Amino acid sequence: MTRSDKISHIIKKRKPLAEKIKKVKENLGKLNLAIHLLERKRKELLQQSNYSKWDESLQEIDFSNSLLRIGKEQEALEKLRLRFERPTLNLGVVGMARQGKSRLLQSLTGLSANEIPDGDKGHCTGARSIIYHRPQVATYGMVWYHTEESFLKQVIRPYFEKLSLGEAPTTIEEFAQTLPSLPDEHARNPISDAQYRYLQKYHNNFSEYRDLLRKESPHQIGQNDIRQYVAQDDIQGNRNYFNYLAIQRVNLFCEYPNTDVADIALVDMPGLGDTGIGAEEELIRILGEEVDTVMFVRLPKSSGDDWLKYDIELYSTAKQALLDRLPINKWSFVILNRTEASSGKGDNLQQCDYLVERLEHTPIKVVEPVIVANCANKEEANTKILDRVLDYLAQNIELLDNEYSSFCDRELLLIHKEINTQLNNARYALGTPASVADAITPSEFRRLFRPIWQLLTSGLEDLLRDLRESGEKERIKKLFSDKIQGVKKNCQESKQEVIPTLEEIEEMRNIKEGSYENAYNAFLNKCRTHLSKQFLKIDDGLEELIGGVKAAVADVLIDAGKLGSLSEARGSEFLKFMTEFLPESPDSLKQLKEGFKLLSEFHISYRNLFQHRIREQLDDITPDRKSLNLAPNPTAEEILDKLNLLYDKVKSRCIEELEEFSSEPGDAAFGIVEEFVDQVLRSKDAEDGWQDFYEKERAQIWASEFARERKLNIIRKDWLNLVEQAAVSNQLDSMVILN
Repeated sequence: MTRSDKISHIIKKRKPLAEKIKKVKENLGKLNLAIHLLERKRKELLQQSNYSKWDESLQEIDFSNSLLRIGKEQEALEKLRLRFERPTLNLGVVGMARQGKSRLLQSLTGLSANEIPDGDKGHCTGARSIIYHRPQVATYGMVWYHTEESFLKQVIRPYFEKLSLGEAPTTIEEFAQTLPSLPDEHARNPISDAQYRYLQKYHNNFSEYRDLLRKESPHQIGQNDIRQYVAQDDIQGNRNYFNYLAIQRVNLFCEYPNTDVADIALVDMPGLGDTGIGAEEELIRILGEEVDTVMFVRLPKSSGDDWLKYDIELYSTAKQALLDRLPINKWSFVILNRTEASSGKGDNLQQCDYLVERLEHTPIKVVEPVIVANCANKEEANTKILDRVLDYLAQNIELLDNEYSSFCDRELLLIHKEINTQLNNARYALGTPASVADAITPSEFRRLFRPIWQLLTSGLEDLLRDLRESGEKERIKKLFSDKIQGVKKNCQESKQEVIPTLEEIEEMRNIKEGSYENAYNAFLNKCRTHLSKQFLKIDDGLEELIGGVKAAVADVLIDAGKLGSLSEARGSEFLKFMTEFLPESPDSLKQLKEGFKLLSEFHISYRNLFQHRIREQLDDITPDRKSLNLAPNPTAEEILDKLNLLYDKVKSRCIEELEEFSSEPGDAAFGIVEEFVDQVLRSKDAEDGWQDFYEKERAQIWASEFARERKLNIIRKDWLNLVEQAAVSNQLDSMVILN
């Protein structure tokens, strides 16, 4: 593979890692939220004296360190994600002002001082820029401006805070007013005084760049306009440009002379050593988020030089970019800018060699060897500097990426283990919800159960006695008789619906092939069907009667047995609920369940009790078994008389048949209730079954006695839910980048 292919391959391999980091970061955010919710609940419980018994265990839980580490790791992962998501490998060029940094970038990109400003009169570059390769396009730039809000917050506020100037302005109009005076304690400090003068530069020239704070970003600019956006002075060195004060960054696009480095971007930082506040912090941020390798450019003086304090300070500042996650000595280079006698700066080769020799005696540790090259010479800049750096990256960037990712994984693993420890403590801090079962002693339970058992047995026995002796059966019989009379009335009132007129009989004779006999039979069938249908309505009455008996049983269970708190269902629906609610085991509860099922599923139906008897009475109006036949020469009048006679006769006999057996619904109700009572009260293990059931459901049945424990139980469940939510987000497989 060529070097260009290797770089493209590295960038392509970074993409899946960027996606994985994104997911890990999202999960870390969920974990952060879950731990915050848990911590907020912990503090809330500690403030409530009602739960002081938990204070000691709650105070032992401490997520504060974990939350700090999560916050720190979220920032680190975002830097790593940005690193892997970039479509280029980014080379950062860093140095103090007038060291040759801009000349190096000009040599590498083919751009001039109009796009990458340089000069000998002080700090020339004003805004940082990133330079990208774009083949066969005219050079242009894209400018991102500060908004009024970001300008006040990110640029101006740090001056007010560091120089003790009072409340920072919150609007542009406030900033445009007179600046506060520098306090005496700062005025006596030369550095603070210089920083205040830099703030004055923002203030005094505000009208020059104010309108830019309202412009939309990004804004495209042509090649000839680039310098006035990135430089502090014009090409002649006059300080006429102030646009840079409103700019966050500029991206430049041009065609590199060396097209073999198409996937490389060059990051140009303003020369350090100026007195503006925030420059060092910005350097650290850019190196951590936007740069894959950094080149420290240093111009040794031909008259004599050494590594100076500002060199150490610059290196120490840059070293903070990734802290110990990726040691800077593995991704930084020192470039000593070589000048010759004809350069106007003298021949500094001897001083370059001296600085190379002296470097090992300084804290500055970089990739060896130190590169000595003329930054203003395009050939040397490309062959000695760029080729050296790119060869190193092609061979080592994957190892560096893995080292960076592995460090993050180790931190994530430590967070995972630390939180796991705290979550294990949290799981048992409030006990468990099951502890509600231990909230009452066996003797206390017996004290509660004994009177309920007595009331329950008395209530069901009294109900059974009422059904058998005190007229309840007679009441049911009376109600059933009333239903029968209702059917009788319906039969009488609806008679005209099936008894035809003389004209209808004649029409039917004609339809039935001129036969009165056939017409007579047809009307008999109509009468029989009609009466049969009327008596089927007895079913509704029977269900109503047995439903009342079931409701009476349910009332005893709900009132005397105190079971109403188990369900809002009442009447027959309560019996159905109990049938489904009772478990299959142990055997004592299974027996209760079968008793409830027997009563709940019991139904009295007309078809089962009475229909066969009624059908026998309908024979008189069945054509083949009718009791009244027609005369040899029948007439319509004869048919009408006989139909009236038979309808009334059959109706009366059906009513008599039902009334003869009107006591059967009451007998059936008594029988099923007695069977229910036998199974749930009188059987061998009935009392044991009820005791098992009441013990199992005691917190629900005796709600007032268990009110406090129930409340504590709810708190425990809520707490454990929060713990488990955190545990789900803390799963190891979602907390690592590298597999």
